[in-house]
Amino acid sequence: MNHSQPAGPIGPIGPVLVSSRTIEEYRAHFVLTDAELTAGPILDCPGGASEFGAAVRAAGGSCTSVDPRYTMAADDLARIVDDEHERVVEWIARQPDRFRFDADGTWERATPWRRAADTFLADYRRDRAAGTGHYLAATLPELPFEDRRFALVVSGFLLFTYADLFDEEFHTAAVLELVRVCSGEVRLHPLNDTRGRRYPHLPALLDTLRARGVGVRLCPVRSTILPNDDRTLILTVSGA
Repeated sequence: MNHSQPAGPIGPIGPVLVSSRTIEEYRAHFVLTDAELTAGPILDCPGGASEFGAAVRAAGGSCTSVDPRYTMAADDLARIVDDEHERVVEWIARQPDRFRFDADGTWERATPWRRAADTFLADYRRDRAAGTGHYLAATLPELPFEDRRFALVVSGFLLFTYADLFDEEFHTAAVLELVRVCSGEVRLHPLNDTRGRRYPHLPALLDTLRARGVGVRLCPVRSTILPNDDRTLILTVSGA
């Protein structure tokens, strides 16, 4: 694979990616401990094609994954996941100055993401066959859950990531909705868009949250994807 420097700057990735993130990435990006994985019901929103929910349940925990794509039949979603994997690998290959590659020129997360996608798809098929409801179709900023339904909410690579697609009003409404359904902590990562730029309206959003009694903390983390995705926003729900 040719990783020569592109002639011009690479733009944002485009439509929201259905990504196949691994449990190891979730643990690193959301600073999750073994105890937190099994302490109480977790919401993963959006879940995409991540293996997180399956891994939490395999460890004895409870996790509900939410994503607009979960209306799809398993075979149709599998085709989307394959296409999206190719899209992200191609986009990353054009940016050798930003991402890390193996000695053979392969993006270092390509194989783990493919494995995670396979785990997700197998679990999604089981869920559809058994009707266990682990994967629910919904779209922020409206979720079909009662107040404080989940002890922990994690939301990765949607909010802030696609600031070119979603405006400040959407971000505020989406974060407040995640807070509404949480009784403990909401953790959001990263705080940059797909080009690595900080979300410009973050200070105003944090002021809004503080005014509503939500605790706000910026936690330093080590990203498995990009070094400058080095902070996670942790929101503590009032009374938690």
